[in-house]
Order: sequence, then C-alpha cells, then structure tokens
Amino acid sequence: MPDSTSHHGRPSRRTVLGGAAAAVTATAIGFSFKDAPGASAKGHRIRPRSEWGFDGWAKKVDSVPRGKRTHFVVHWQGPKSNWLKDLFKDDEIKNGPGAPKQMHEIAKDDDGPGIEYSFVITQKGEIWEGRGFDLLAGAVEGFNTLAISVQIHIREGDSPSDEAMRALEWLYFETNRVLSRPGRSHITEPLTISGHNDHYGTECPGPDLKRWVDDDGPRLRREAQEDFAAPPFEGGRQVLPFPGEKAFRIGKSDPAVLDLDKALIAKGYTKHHDGNGYQASRTFTEATRLNVRDFQLAQGWRGSGADGYPGPQTWDRLVNG
Repeated sequence: MPDSTSHHGRPSRRTVLGGAAAAVTATAIGFSFKDAPGASAKGHRIRPRSEWGFDGWAKKVDSVPRGKRTHFVVHWQGPKSNWLKDLFKDDEIKNGPGAPKQMHEIAKDDDGPGIEYSFVITQKGEIWEGRGFDLLAGAVEGFNTLAISVQIHIREGDSPSDEAMRALEWLYFETNRVLSRPGRSHITEPLTISGHNDHYGTECPGPDLKRWVDDDGPRLRREAQEDFAAPPFEGGRQVLPFPGEKAFRIGKSDPAVLDLDKALIAKGYTKHHDGNGYQASRTFTEATRLNVRDFQLAQGWRGSGADGYPGPQTWDRLVNG
C-alpha cells in the first residue's frame, strides 16, 4: 500500500469529496462544515438497516447521547479463526446487504443483541448502518459509549480497496456533521480517529488500517477542526457575509454555494434537481438557479429580481433569515 505522503494513492478529501452534500442538511448551526459532503459525487450514502433486512434486536440496545461521542474507532474482521463460528472459507458474504445481515445473525446466535458495529463498509465502498449514530456500539470493550465503531469488511491478508477507504474518509466527515447538529446533546469538536487496538489488546484493525489511523487520522481531524470554526454572529444569530455575485455563475464552484444550498434545503426549495433529489454542493448549477428563483418568486419579486442569481437581499433572506 502506498505511503502516507501519497495519501494511499488518493487525492485529498477536498478534491474527492468537495462535491455534493447531504439531501437533508441542518440549518445554520454555528459550525461551517464548508466541505462536509453528506453524499459525494461517488454516490456515498449510509444505507439504513431496513435495506439489509434488519429484523430487530435480540436484546435491548441502549442509546447514547450524541454529545458523549469522542472517537471514531476503526475495525476489521481479522483472522478467520478469530471470528464467531469460524465460517467455512467460502461461506462469508463480503459485499452487499448480505454482509451486515450475516454479521447480525451470527452476533445474535452468540447471545448478543445483533450487529455490533455502528457502520460496516465493504470493499465496494458500500456503507451499511449497524447500530448507527445513536445506539451503544458493542465492538470496543470498555469504550463503547464514547465510540462510533466502523468496520472495514476485510480479513487478514486483504488490503482495503480504494473504494472502501474513500467511503471511510467520507463517513468520518459525515459523522462529525451529523453529531454536531444542534440539539440537547451534540459534539463541539471533531472526533478523534483511533484503531480498536488503541483501546483494547487486539490485532484489530490490522496493519493497513492502523497505518491509515496513525498517518491520515491526525490530518483529517485537523481538516474537520477547520469546519468547526464558528462563523460571525450578530444580535445572537449567525450571519454569513454576501460573497459577491461572482460566486454564483453556472458551473462555478465556490464554498458559498454550499451555504446557499443548505439554506435552500432547510427552507424546502428543492423542486429542481438532476433526478436524484436536490443535494448540496459547492457548484452552482441550473437546478440551483431555478430553486433560488422559486425562493425569489415566493418573496413576491419579479423580473430581474427573480432571475435565480442571488444578490445581497436574496442571500440575507435565504441564508441569514
């Protein structure tokens, strides 16, 4: 596997993941998350338990207030002989919905509640919800309350695919974005990336993933820390300055477009999209313009005042209103 200076052969997060963001984005929260992707151009998304046939927990699983999370803990499956029931060589499901479902069934057979990890990432880069953001993980003995536990679905001798690593990086930033949403309990600083063996005597997450934790983890946390920088406030409310009309040209990318898109989504102006639902991104598209136009028309503006291109008044009402 390439060394850390080449970032495992992948471009940086801001190159790979600076595209579309989540279709459901919180309103202004005091953290910028300028590049928080939510759903990348590669189609990253969290596939809910319902998509892999979740049939309930065999035992009660406690919830954890989001603000208690401090770590993003990385795992692997490890040697075959260490896995419950020691499945026959060709019986293990490696990709698709059968992977988390099989793990869930085996965990229940071992008298547990079910799948132990918060999320599972396959070699195809699929991200499957296990216990998710709000339930107690079962994968780090003595550390589950503080951990969002993410398993890369590989065994000893297998290197994680580029798709899996891109999904892992995306999930780290998405986890910070979700857990920082305002509420009764939310994080106020980014999660620390660690490996299972940082908290417990085990070979998990294996050498390749441990190198990623040690080499890339601190850098990614620094990037996330930048996203937690508080924007200016006036009169107790968040105020983002108008970036200028040059930020809003069809096909142009600018961080301000992401803030604009978040506001459109939060206010429900998402009628126009590319067929996959309106997703926030840094690029000003024709769909963006049409959604802005719908907002302008709703203000009672007409003519040049409703051309879909934000000016200072549109920006103030839409983004800061």
